[in-house]
Amino acid sequence: MDGLRPDYLERAEAPFLQLMMRQGAYTKRLIPVFPSLTFPSHVSQATGVTPDQHGIMANNFYDAETQQAHNFPGDAALLQAEPIWITAQRQGVRTAVLDWPLSHNQQGPVRTALFAPAFQRDLTDTQRLERLTEFWAHDAAETPLRLVMGYISKVDSTGHQFGPDSPEVLQALQDADEVLRAFHERVVELFERTKEPGDELYFIITTDHGMTPVHTLVNFDVLFEPRLPKSVRVVTSGSMAMVHLGEVEPAGREQLRKQILQTLEKQPFLRAWSREKMPPHYAFDHPTRGGDIVVALQPGHAFNTRLPEPTYPVEKVKGPLGMHGYGVDESELMIGAALVARHPTPLGGIDLGDVHSLQLHATIARILGIEPAEGAAAAAVELEPVGGTEGGK
Repeated sequence: MDGLRPDYLERAEAPFLQLMMRQGAYTKRLIPVFPSLTFPSHVSQATGVTPDQHGIMANNFYDAETQQAHNFPGDAALLQAEPIWITAQRQGVRTAVLDWPLSHNQQGPVRTALFAPAFQRDLTDTQRLERLTEFWAHDAAETPLRLVMGYISKVDSTGHQFGPDSPEVLQALQDADEVLRAFHERVVELFERTKEPGDELYFIITTDHGMTPVHTLVNFDVLFEPRLPKSVRVVTSGSMAMVHLGEVEPAGREQLRKQILQTLEKQPFLRAWSREKMPPHYAFDHPTRGGDIVVALQPGHAFNTRLPEPTYPVEKVKGPLGMHGYGVDESELMIGAALVARHPTPLGGIDLGDVHSLQLHATIARILGIEPAEGAAAAAVELEPVGGTEGGK
């Protein structure tokens, strides 16, 4: 569930999600990786590793090795770490995954039973989830499905358009609550039809990040006078930018890098580092995809090119009014929520406290009774009481 900020659960009329909290397990402190953007955050949850290892650095990024730009990438071939849908399928757990970022167009020797060739932007959240249940309902394979993964996005897109404190975002959560209630009802029905003695159903909702209001937009190119040469490749993604210098003549590359950093360091609304000098806890030191210089805007700022001004109020261009991608150390509004329901035995309304998104891969592996992928964070979330969970459906 893209963009689920924890306070939405308290501010909106969301009876299904609130029932999940009372009867299941939950956290209002699901801590994302940096950057807290949709694609790297989803992939970190799925793989249990940080962007420097899985290679999905932002929603948009450039790979200096292949000299290819990737904008809202979908193809699974770009992954440099194993996601849980492949970890499960490889160990005999039949899996369906639709629209989880980087699950599309699978080409490897191990593939899930269901995946999409590409992301279809025109589908509603209801349609996305109905594709999953329809596949399950008509699945005639001898080996049953045991892991089913989906994605919904309306809460996030509404937060971007209207801001996280708007009535529109609360209405979007109320709509999502009804969509998920109907989906859960259908999932329980399918589970009851296909279950074997001792099986349990875990219904888990996670998110990739929170959301913060935006007040100022930043045009990266106009920060420089004179403008940067065309040999400098800049990729912006929400609240961050990556600057690649590989096409600059080697003799002048280091001097240009120093000049860029000097200019950026004068701006009070951002932080800039050479890639190797980024704070280690950001885990962003990818050799070809992270950029030679990394720029992170302060909360409340977002990159935008609609006006030829270094900075301008967001009201001038009417949005985006909400943004994410910032480090949790800069804004705790990036923290998200996660909820777990278990059927037929409820978990009992457990507050799980702080949960890092990297723990989700190992948590799903434990529920399924399989081994996490090599290199994935090994600390699963303790869902108590846990009696009879090993090998559950």
